[in-house]
Amino acid sequence: MTGSPVPDDIDANQVRDAELMDELVQAVQANDIVKQDALLRQHPHLREWVDCLKSLDSFAPAPEEVAPEFAPTMLAGVAVPAGSGSSIAGQFGKYDLLGEIGRGGMGVVYKARQRDLNRVVALKMILASEWASAEEIARFQVEARAAARLRHRNIVGIHEVGEEAGRHFFAMDFIEGQSLSAVIARKPMPSEQAARWMVLIAHAVDHLHTQGLIHRDLKPSNILIDAEGEPMVTDFGLAKAFDTDGGATRTGAILGTPSYMSPEQASGRNSLVGVRSDVYSLGAMLYEMLSGRPPFKEENPLDTLVQVLEGEPTLLRRLVANIPPALELICFKCLEKDPERRYATAAELAADLTRYLQGESVEAQSGGVIHKVQRWVRRQPGLASRLAMLVPGVVIIQTYFMTNGTTLAYHLQVMSLLSLWIVMSIILQLLLNHESLANVARVGTMLTDASILTALFTHAYDDSGTLVIVYALLIVVSGLWFQEKLVWWSTAISEVAFALLLLDRPNLTKPWHYPALVMITLIAVGAATSFQVHRVRALSRFYERRPL
Repeated sequence: MTGSPVPDDIDANQVRDAELMDELVQAVQANDIVKQDALLRQHPHLREWVDCLKSLDSFAPAPEEVAPEFAPTMLAGVAVPAGSGSSIAGQFGKYDLLGEIGRGGMGVVYKARQRDLNRVVALKMILASEWASAEEIARFQVEARAAARLRHRNIVGIHEVGEEAGRHFFAMDFIEGQSLSAVIARKPMPSEQAARWMVLIAHAVDHLHTQGLIHRDLKPSNILIDAEGEPMVTDFGLAKAFDTDGGATRTGAILGTPSYMSPEQASGRNSLVGVRSDVYSLGAMLYEMLSGRPPFKEENPLDTLVQVLEGEPTLLRRLVANIPPALELICFKCLEKDPERRYATAAELAADLTRYLQGESVEAQSGGVIHKVQRWVRRQPGLASRLAMLVPGVVIIQTYFMTNGTTLAYHLQVMSLLSLWIVMSIILQLLLNHESLANVARVGTMLTDASILTALFTHAYDDSGTLVIVYALLIVVSGLWFQEKLVWWSTAISEVAFALLLLDRPNLTKPWHYPALVMITLIAVGAATSFQVHRVRALSRFYERRPL
């Protein structure tokens, strides 16, 4: 700042503030937390500026979102990007800070040497430091207390919990290795290895449960694989006690990672979150270990939550042909929507996996006919809804033909169109199952529905007036895909189809204002459906900016 003239309208305090901010920026860039703390204690007014930096920092990608060249190679509660571990100056109490190895939404983790015991540890500090809110401090302390009470060979151990110079911290084992997410990212795991690792993970989670804690955020990036190839459970930032979580969890608050959270978590019914919720997450991890992808992972968190609540995972053997049926049954038992259908404990899951590894019969079964139908409906909702409309329609028309004696030619014409509708629905659903063809299949579905419906009206029914409401229904159904453009495509297709119907059936144009009102109504239905989809999309973008 020296050597340059200072404008008359800038006073000495502003110049000094600029110099202080420059010092603070340099300290942040150098990861010199000692200097940062000293500056902020001496000049508290700089904290507003630091809050701004914290807000910008929240837009940084999570560890699993980074590019492959930054793949995790060393972990201590969070993954360490390759080539990272930047050198930082200073000491923190009895610890020498050796480098930052990762950070999340609430904490930052350093590799550190504990001087009095001459050992390397992972030191996790609350990211917001001494000016953290009471809620941030409470959540950090919940994690520290939860982890400190656990003693298991497959759970990362906690050595010390404390506070130093206003910074809350805890020291834990430093794990040389990689995350399970890094292992899965390369390729799906062999079935036997996935089952063996899941047995160890499930026993560790069962120990967590026996200590009265629920993890609530089990996922591959929170499982570390040490140098001996043993999985280690870590990151208890969302853990809670069975009976209380210190008031930190509000009813309706969605906590966890969408692709791995149970339906009761995804719906915000936190009073129902328990041991079986963690069992669901274990099943989601096992699914990804076997297939290379989680059960549900859509373009944004909100769509993923919808699938967790309403969808059904693709059968594992469709993704990887050689997966043993028994292992698939075990995985899908964990992923049941109804908690009562899952394993009651993580220990039961481990026991069934052990039976599988020993070549014995497993307890997991495929369920009865009704249960299979329910899962199929969730897996193919579009086709199921059309069959639910068309099959009863065929029965009604066949009954009418047999009781009222309509002509055979007329009856065959109607039944042929309905049969074509059913066949096309099946074909288009198969196309929808392929991501590259999904958008084409959606437009094709709308065109098929409108075309065959109009053909039925023009060639089969003498009086179609009372049935034109089905056009509006087609528009509403298109909104289930959560895409505004598709809603307006459906609206336009329905308008054209209705106009063609009017050309073929002049009697429907009298009085003239009736069809005009129908066309206006179709536009209104399209606008209302589009608006609702827009609201969902807006909410989805909010969740994209603020990851769950």
